[in-house]
Amino acid sequence: MVYLATLILTLLHLYGTSATPLQTVNGTISIQIGTTAGCPDAVRFMTQVVPTFAKYKNFLNIEFVPWGRAIRNADGSLTCQFGEPGCWANRVHRCVLSLLSGNYEAKVQYMSCEFTEPFPAFRQRSLSCARSVGVNLIDVDYCISTTGDALEGRAEEISRAAVATINFIPFVIFNNNIDVNQHRQAYQRFDSTICFALADDPSTGITHCRLEV
Repeated sequence: MVYLATLILTLLHLYGTSATPLQTVNGTISIQIGTTAGCPDAVRFMTQVVPTFAKYKNFLNIEFVPWGRAIRNADGSLTCQFGEPGCWANRVHRCVLSLLSGNYEAKVQYMSCEFTEPFPAFRQRSLSCARSVGVNLIDVDYCISTTGDALEGRAEEISRAAVATINFIPFVIFNNNIDVNQHRQAYQRFDSTICFALADDPSTGITHCRLEV
């Protein structure tokens, strides 16, 4: 009886506080995950993202947004939360992700690599994670030195709006809708949040969701 009461309270906390319950759009869920290199919370969250994506990848479109709380200075340079190594690694992340356009599985694999010890781009200025997902390192290097500038605008715009509302890195945005409660649910129980939303759409065939407590 005590367990049942606890379960009900947890469900109310997880799903009863959001004015906009998470739903699929045409059978899928679009997810934007704001990250920044060197962030311990992002490292922890990636341990939820990887297994959840593996289970539901046919229904998920994931976009990583490597920017964090970076500030653009008057001269156009950036000041990043975790210093120059963070700025450089975020630029690498943006470049590699752009080269993996449309390949969500490779993107998750790549970001998992970057947010796992020894955090190659951030701590070692290494492109080993890019190499591990088959990206041409010449293309990565060219992007870092030139075309990477063009990737900053979108990441900056998305992150500025998300951080202003959510005020946390990593932030999670579903279906282009910035919702603090959905973010909190996802950050705490990513698998459950995704599973229950998919289960509400009969076309997905997803059933038997488990509530993470």
